[in-house]
Amino acid sequence: MWERILAVGAHPDDIEFGCGGALLCHAAQGASITLVVVSDGSRGGDAVSRAAEQERAAELLGAKVVMLGLPDGQLGPVQHVAGLLEAEMAHAAPDLVYTHLPEDTHQDHITTHQATRIATRRHANVLLYESPRSALLSSGIAVNISVVMAQKLALLSAHTSQIREGTELDAESVRARALVHGRRFGCGFAEIFTPLRFALPFAAAR
Repeated sequence: MWERILAVGAHPDDIEFGCGGALLCHAAQGASITLVVVSDGSRGGDAVSRAAEQERAAELLGAKVVMLGLPDGQLGPVQHVAGLLEAEMAHAAPDLVYTHLPEDTHQDHITTHQATRIATRRHANVLLYESPRSALLSSGIAVNISVVMAQKLALLSAHTSQIREGTELDAESVRARALVHGRRFGCGFAEIFTPLRFALPFAAAR
């Protein structure tokens, strides 16, 4: 059983979109969860409001949230971001880390992946999640999120400034993505992850 989980995202709402269901499964199993959000999200809305939305999502999840507050779209050198993440890794001492895929079209997602890859170079378990700007994964480690699907949507709905009908964070779009993954792996709804490194079995909710 995983005891300490760290999830890293470039912007508020990235973590909930990419691995919110898996994090809810971890929380149900008693794990402590830390969310690290690298940017202030100011290109997508008011930074103060987006930070408050992220705090609300973390509260629903029962997680601690750390906002690094770097400028959205201008995170700076990868080495600097990696140093900040290494400090958070030292505090959280995670046994499993989640972050962005490298195959993405958003520069902040790519930088966050690269920085997390450096910061977790001594960690045995790192899983990479989808974003609306990455390709839809067709294989990998699948987590059955059927029992927490409604809760995942609630986490995303905390980001009220980002929810618009017909966009990637719209509830129907999120459900459709999870349904595609679920059908591929024989369950109702699923999230899929690419392992960067993975040494221990995942006890997913059934």
